[in-house]
Amino acid sequence: MLGYLYPLRTYFVVAGDIEKPNPMTADWVIPLSFNPPLLGVAIGKKRHTRKLIEKQKDFVIAVPTVELLKDVWTAGTLSGSRENKAERMGVTFVESKKVTAPSIKECQANIECKVVKQVETGDHIFFVGEIVNVSHGDGFVDEKPDIKNYKFLMHAFSGKNFTYQSDELIKP
Repeated sequence: MLGYLYPLRTYFVVAGDIEKPNPMTADWVIPLSFNPPLLGVAIGKKRHTRKLIEKQKDFVIAVPTVELLKDVWTAGTLSGSRENKAERMGVTFVESKKVTAPSIKECQANIECKVVKQVETGDHIFFVGEIVNVSHGDGFVDEKPDIKNYKFLMHAFSGKNFTYQSDELIKP
């Protein structure tokens, strides 16, 4: 039934540390509050990333563009408990400014979050993160995405089905 919500933006959720980063792909990321700046992410209870976030109490939401699709797929289909996903990816992990979880250099934004709450929601854990730092590339100007020059990735529906936004702006 949740398929009716798609397409949804696709993100990396990065946990772990700079020595062993653990990125996963997630569509279920949502803004929650301007003041304090909060966002939420739902992660399956069985996921290795969930265990890392519960332990370290922080994570990074990294914003990919369509050029990173292969890495998005890798991060979303391999388990960090069985192999080092970072070694199979073509991105560069860099230290974040205020959290242990690393950022991804090639992403157009890296949103560093400290966990302030977690809620069990059925088969997922919903982590509420306070945004403590944001770094970004030229895909954003004044906190707005440059949709004319960058193709931000969206998961169209389950499996290998992705799309990106149009640069056409319409107004009511």
